[in-house]
Amino acid sequence: MDAFPNEPMGFRGILWGQRLESLTGRNFTKISDDGDVSAYRLDNDRLKMAHVEVDDIIYYFFRHRLYRVHVQIESHENFARLKEIFFESYGEGVSVSRDETETYYWAGAELDLSLEYNEASRGRIEYSFRPIHKQEEKKAKLKVMREWDEA
Repeated sequence: MDAFPNEPMGFRGILWGQRLESLTGRNFTKISDDGDVSAYRLDNDRLKMAHVEVDDIIYYFFRHRLYRVHVQIESHENFARLKEIFFESYGEGVSVSRDETETYYWAGAELDLSLEYNEASRGRIEYSFRPIHKQEEKKAKLKVMREWDEA
């Protein structure tokens, strides 16, 4: 699969797949833990992307390696500004509209990126590092299969 233009190799100076323990000088607060997947907020994180305000940024680690980032956007105005910036940086992506949700996808060599807005749930940006995401999905499927066998 071809990379989209300017495919990010990480997020805010953290490389995809980088181990949490190696991120010295940054303090993360754990907000959830589900076995191998833990979610964190970065203490004193700058809640802006390209000078556009965002409402939350959550960092997901699978077995202590960064593989997903979720950015929450409450304002449609800020979503529209970020959409414009993403189009300039990564191209227009693939547009998929469903149930009053405006969605754009970019599939890179190793990264999946989505930008979405719906009046009810507001906006979000999702970065997903495919090599680790596939490991996480495989582990989750095996868990479900084991639970099914045990039932």
